[in-house]
Parts: sequence; C-alpha cells; structure tokens
Amino acid sequence: MSLPYGPIMRGLAVSWCYDRVEEGLTALENPFQAMVFAQGSRVVGRERLDPRAVTLSQGPTAVLHVSSIALANAKGYGGPEVIYRNGDGSIVHTGTGTEEVSLTGTHSGNNSYVIEITESGEVGSGGKYELRKTPWTGSAWGTEEVVSSGPIPTEDGKIDVGNGSTFSFTLDEEVVAGDTYAWETEAYKVTNQQIRNATVSISAHIYAQNEEEVIGSGGYFDQLMLMFHRKTLAAELYDGHYETVTEEMTGMSVAPEIDGEQTTYRITVSLHYEGKVFMAEVSPLITRMEYDEPDIP
Repeated sequence: MSLPYGPIMRGLAVSWCYDRVEEGLTALENPFQAMVFAQGSRVVGRERLDPRAVTLSQGPTAVLHVSSIALANAKGYGGPEVIYRNGDGSIVHTGTGTEEVSLTGTHSGNNSYVIEITESGEVGSGGKYELRKTPWTGSAWGTEEVVSSGPIPTEDGKIDVGNGSTFSFTLDEEVVAGDTYAWETEAYKVTNQQIRNATVSISAHIYAQNEEEVIGSGGYFDQLMLMFHRKTLAAELYDGHYETVTEEMTGMSVAPEIDGEQTTYRITVSLHYEGKVFMAEVSPLITRMEYDEPDIP
C-alpha cells in the first residue's frame, strides 16, 4: 500500500528542501565540465557526511544543514480529498489458462484480491471460479474471506468484484482449474487538517580543493549564483496538485581551511525557502465518496 494510515506531512517539508538543494548541486561543473555532485553520490551529506566520501572523493564534497525552521498560522483548506487506485494496475496470473482478462472501474476499498479457477472450461459455456479478498488494516493484511463463487457468467464473462469494480474474462477463452488471478486495490480519505506558512533556511557547506575552481570565471561561485537565484518553484501537495514555493539565495562566502600542507576552500551558501506545509490525516475509504476539488494554484 502506498500511503500509511495516520498523520502525514505534505508541501514544504524539510526533506523537500534537502532534495531541492541536492538537485541544484547536481548541475555544478568543474573546469573540465565534469559534474562533481552526481545525483545520489555520498559526497553530499545531510547534516553529516559519510566519512568514506572524504577518502574516496577526488573533488568537492558538501554538507547540507538546516539553519532554521519557522512556522506561522495560515488560512487553509480542511476538506477531505479521495484517492482511488487499482494497485499498480496489474493482474498477476499463475497457471496455464487464458491471460485475456481485464479489470475496470475504480474500487473504493483497500484489499488484496484473488480469483481462483475451481473448474476448467471455456468462458461463455463453462468454468467456475472463487473470488476472495484480504483487507488491508493499515499496517498488515487481515483475514481472507470469500466474496463470491460459482459458474463464470456465460453471457459476458464478467464478475462483479463489488463497490465499483468488475473483473472480466474474454468469451471463448479457456480457463484452467487451479489458475489464479491476483491484484490489489487502494482507496484513501485524506483530510488536510492544518495548514501553516513555513520558512526553511538551508546552509550548504561545499569543500573544494582548488581556489581557481571556486572563484575563477565560470567557477563554483558563478554557477551557484545562477542555480539558486530567487525563483518560484512548486512543491507537490498531493497527486497532481502543487503549492508555490519561493527559493532565494541570501548569502554566499568562501574561507580557506588549512590542514598541514593541504588547503581546502569552504563555500557557504545560505538558502531560504518560503511556502506552505500541510498536516493531513489518512484513513481507509470504505464507501465511494465524491467531493468538489479545491482550487489550489
């Protein structure tokens, strides 16, 4: 299941800010046009750097630090939204019978389903089935129960799964006893209970080995100013809906750090993010519900 039951945070979360800074740093190039902060590299750390990165890296390293977080009250949308999914959309078939099956409609329960063929035959004139479901409890699967059983409908091969979904066999196809067809459905009610104006400040400490790389023409200073100039971004609030976020570099400096005969240069970049953060409650949706979607920019 994709969403946990209980409270979740959405919008301008600290993790989103971390991701955004890392995304920007991945475009940083050295004088040889090599991107020195490959995405997912250990040379970028959050609050601490993997100590192995210092030994393995032949280029810059970086540590991201949350300087401050400020929250203020804001007017917010507290109504519910509904999310329906037929799992990942796939039906897993085991056995030698037909794979010409489909699932239509949108189910509003959180369940794991399986149809087992209990008697072989040709769809439209024979074949029997048993449909079972196992409900999702929010942290584990519950107890399996039988939904329906009997002959596969001869007129159209369609089996009513219940609450809005239909499983269909193709007429004249062969079904084989012992075969199974399995899938999952998901449905949630999500209530945005609280909305806050949020400001998050991130400091990126970048350690470089070469002064020219830092302050030369087209060096890291110039690139960082282009990457993090004031701009308006969007943070996904929930599926397909976004909130405006403002990103702004508020300062940048460089200082040499001498360790024996080795000199490194620490670039400190101060970044400021403003937007909204939402606290939401996720619960299982048992019965289909319809709501007017709010207008969210």
